[in-house]
Amino acid sequence: MYSALEVEIKELYGQLQIYDMQPLNIGNVAKHFDISLIYKPIESKAFSIRNRRAIFIDERKDPLRQREDFCHELCHILKHAGTQNNTHYLFKQMQENQANAFMYHFAIPSFILNKIDIPNSIYEAVPYISSNFGVSYEFAQQRLDMFLRNVIANPKYYFQKKFEGDVDYA
Repeated sequence: MYSALEVEIKELYGQLQIYDMQPLNIGNVAKHFDISLIYKPIESKAFSIRNRRAIFIDERKDPLRQREDFCHELCHILKHAGTQNNTHYLFKQMQENQANAFMYHFAIPSFILNKIDIPNSIYEAVPYISSNFGVSYEFAQQRLDMFLRNVIANPKYYFQKKFEGDVDYA
């Protein structure tokens, strides 16, 4: 079943008018959400002060990992307010966990995975997802594992919904 996060991601993709498998153009996504995208040789970070929003991307990383970092930082911009500097470590950890979940689902959305024919072999599926979504091999492997755990937990629902195209909340 689709989680609330997966439904939210599908709606964001609808706003971006992305309906099929492709590497995200992070410049276009940033522009759509009025976020300045800045490449610097520093750890990737997100800032939102008053009405100005920016994501700093580590220019030392390869484009695949930059895209992954962008998806993580985008969550902080869209869903979190303030800075983590003076927050309790458990609250900070909760926000980081949310951003990590968002990152995987935004970079490789479930609603698109449901529409494509993923190769049956893990040895073919991971490189296929990696190249078509523009993410690292390790990232694609982790996301495919997340997706397949959901399919195993809900096989009847998955195969029914794959052909119906409906979206339900978990």
